[in-house]
Amino acid sequence: MTTLLVLSPSLVLPTAPLRPQYHAAHRCDIQMGWGPDPIWTPNTLESIEDAAEGLKLLTIAPPAGAADSFTIGGQYLQIREPGAEKAGIFAISSAPGKKGSFEFLVKEQPPSDWSPGTGWLTDAEAGLKLEMSQVMGPGFPVAEKLADCSTVLMFCVGSGIAPIRSVIESGVLQGKTARLYYGCKTPLQMSYQDKFKEWFTKYQVRVTPTISQPDGTAKFTWAGENGYVQDVAAAQKLGDPASTGVLLCGTKPMAEGVKAWATGVGIAEEKCLTNF
Repeated sequence: MTTLLVLSPSLVLPTAPLRPQYHAAHRCDIQMGWGPDPIWTPNTLESIEDAAEGLKLLTIAPPAGAADSFTIGGQYLQIREPGAEKAGIFAISSAPGKKGSFEFLVKEQPPSDWSPGTGWLTDAEAGLKLEMSQVMGPGFPVAEKLADCSTVLMFCVGSGIAPIRSVIESGVLQGKTARLYYGCKTPLQMSYQDKFKEWFTKYQVRVTPTISQPDGTAKFTWAGENGYVQDVAAAQKLGDPASTGVLLCGTKPMAEGVKAWATGVGIAEEKCLTNF
């Protein structure tokens, strides 16, 4: 049976020339062959809770042996309804090596002619039957590709924070100057805000939360930045670009904008990494 894959916004496809509208919509529904053939294992949704406006935090116990293949933050797997043709690709948001269930940050998306959407997951209750594949993808090979980088800048929007969280909590960035530029439309759509302090104190990752639609946010006493993540980064002082690496996860337009900025200031394109 051929399986149609639906990409989660927590993955980025190779960029192509696009108008730099950096995070107008956090969805990327594309039908295509992706990676190795999935090996499906029956599974069950363990828990589900609100993570932010339009986002759910899910936990699912990995199939037997699957955790052994989860070694690099940014890896992902496929999830589908039992026997369905269409499957979704979801980055694992918990850290490699963490005991227990895998965690996922899933954006609520309606179905379409080419996509099952995510409502069957995000509207479900614990106990939902599903099928899960093996762990896939190279993740963000920080240790391999950015070993000589003393600074790592991370850029994500919306649910693209999921694989970035995995990288942060893996500890692979410790010893480096690390900064995360995290963009959403509004503060209500920004997940993991309760982790920002921990990421700094435990992993030395400084978070710069950024919203693109600041109107009406005064009641939140918003202390972050306004605008787009690459513009915020461009306004701040950059160290040596030759020793700087970049991690990207979000929409293609955002990735295009960040890559244009990064290469423009002298960061090598091969040091701009995505998780696929």
